[in-house]
Amino acid sequence: MTSFDYAQSGFNSREQIRILTLLPSTPPSSDESGEKLSSIHASLEAVNWADKPPYIALSYMWGDQTLPETILVNERTFAIGANLHQALRQLQTEKPICLWVDAICINQNDDLEKGEQVANMTEIYKAAASVFAWLGPSANDSDAAMDAIERLGEDAIKAGQLDLSREVMYKIWDPDPEGLLDSVRQPFQDLSERIGLDYQQVAIKSLSERGYWHRTWITQEFALASTLVIACGSKRLQFREFSAAFLFLPFHRAFTTNRLGLKSLDVYSYNPEEERWKVALQFVRNSENGAPCRLIGSRNRYQRRTLLKYNSPLLDILGSDSSTAKATDPRDKIYGLSALAADTAELGIVADYAKKVHQVYTDAAWAMLRNGFTDVLSWCRFQNGQSDLPSWVPDFSVNLPEPINSYKSKAPPWKPIFSASGTTNVKISAESHAENLRLLTISGFTVDTIEEVGTPWKPENDYSSSVHLLFEEIAECWDRAQKLQTPVSADPKFWSEALWRVPCADQQWHEYSRRRAHIGAEAGVWEILARIGGDMSGYADEVKQTAWMRYYLAMEPLYNFRPFISKKGYIGMAPEFASPGDAICVILGAIAPYILRRHPDKRYELMGETYVHGIMDGEAMEMGLEEEEFCLM
Repeated sequence: MTSFDYAQSGFNSREQIRILTLLPSTPPSSDESGEKLSSIHASLEAVNWADKPPYIALSYMWGDQTLPETILVNERTFAIGANLHQALRQLQTEKPICLWVDAICINQNDDLEKGEQVANMTEIYKAAASVFAWLGPSANDSDAAMDAIERLGEDAIKAGQLDLSREVMYKIWDPDPEGLLDSVRQPFQDLSERIGLDYQQVAIKSLSERGYWHRTWITQEFALASTLVIACGSKRLQFREFSAAFLFLPFHRAFTTNRLGLKSLDVYSYNPEEERWKVALQFVRNSENGAPCRLIGSRNRYQRRTLLKYNSPLLDILGSDSSTAKATDPRDKIYGLSALAADTAELGIVADYAKKVHQVYTDAAWAMLRNGFTDVLSWCRFQNGQSDLPSWVPDFSVNLPEPINSYKSKAPPWKPIFSASGTTNVKISAESHAENLRLLTISGFTVDTIEEVGTPWKPENDYSSSVHLLFEEIAECWDRAQKLQTPVSADPKFWSEALWRVPCADQQWHEYSRRRAHIGAEAGVWEILARIGGDMSGYADEVKQTAWMRYYLAMEPLYNFRPFISKKGYIGMAPEFASPGDAICVILGAIAPYILRRHPDKRYELMGETYVHGIMDGEAMEMGLEEEEFCLM
């Protein structure tokens, strides 16, 4: 039997889509040569997009394509992946069903068609009667997990999970001495106590770790669907119950770990033989993966964008989704998420599979910078994974590092934590980029140069020693800076605060986000130092617990950063590969300062963002510095 050939039928990829009509299952049969035929038969037909054809869109993970299965399309053989084959078998009914399936409905060997169809992907998933989210076949007690999620979702809805506003979600764990949130918290606490440890925790964790949740294209498929059905094996779940369950589970984890006493435990008192540690840590290890919650959040933000009066720009979406979303084609790390962004058209990003990966990434970074999103530079760290990328272009194919400074646009009405360049706007020379697409000429000021750097902070091996060394080296820089003939500040408060603001980059952690550190953060430093010194008195003190945890979590993005002192006497935290002689610069329109390395040809290499105590709030704009152009390569 001959193989299917797309060229046998005409197709206008700008005005048409192909619809796959899945036919009812047929009894096993063989062709004239005796070869066994597939029980999956379908027809594929091009239809005009303007005719609004009815169909169900399939959302699934391609999976391993090395051992394909064969189906019959228009009575010709068509090879597909095993996961898609299983999904089609589950979708078969006694009546024909119209589907849109990317691996079949798009000619994957035609880059031009693929690019044009990808440009329509938003409308394809939005116009579908429903989207069938296929997690895969039953395995690892997934049937029990699906049943438990449905029950849990129904109970969470009754407790008010889907009635919580975004604002309340972010405030629910804040200190509440007046008990204003008691009426909101109590139903969730009651439900958590009723569930306890007696639910399908391990099975739910296994389901939440499936590869489906980490595929880049899933993010938009999940978000765009008007009606979404989650399917695993023969089990089906409506999005309403599914989302309520997974949004409640973090609440349940917080309530349960508190009841188990984990909140009063920490790494310094770890005793693997102590029963409370065994129970608490086992519960935490068996907790669900956060990937489904990430997709639920993306869907809710997109579906409610009009109500929220906010639609995320590409920078926000890449920041929240790109690091956890995987793609077979690295170019899809941009193309697969841009459909959800409010500024895709303004950025001019159009899927073009004729471009190389480094071109796609460079174009995306250039477009965001041109539109004022200088924060994209905070994802750039020296020694990019893509060796052919300029230093100012992030490697979107790998996990993006968490910036040590706040994004410019997280969600309304949030404002950036810092404003190193004051109220200035980004200034980029388009001419230089047009001449050489690898170059970025951007304006700013050189504040100072690095005099000496300390040891990169890498606490994963020996936490106590590494923290002690970090604080010790910052204190040494602090002491040297004050003894200079002309210190950068004569204000004693400036220096007293520097000791505790530098190690955390002047931030505190508040459950779901980092905020500017306030004077109470100082207690976190002394509590950390006390615990390193063996003082256990603060373990049962809730105030000290909170101070320690909020400070410690704010330090996490600073892994691999190192203390430094500049020639003028500024102190701060610089990227791992920063060296003496590197320039400390403020780029116009940027909220953070950056470290640049000048090369003999007067071009610069971007080493990464930095925290510099004393220039994070626009102070450099008042120094009378001469504006200059940095040609980044």
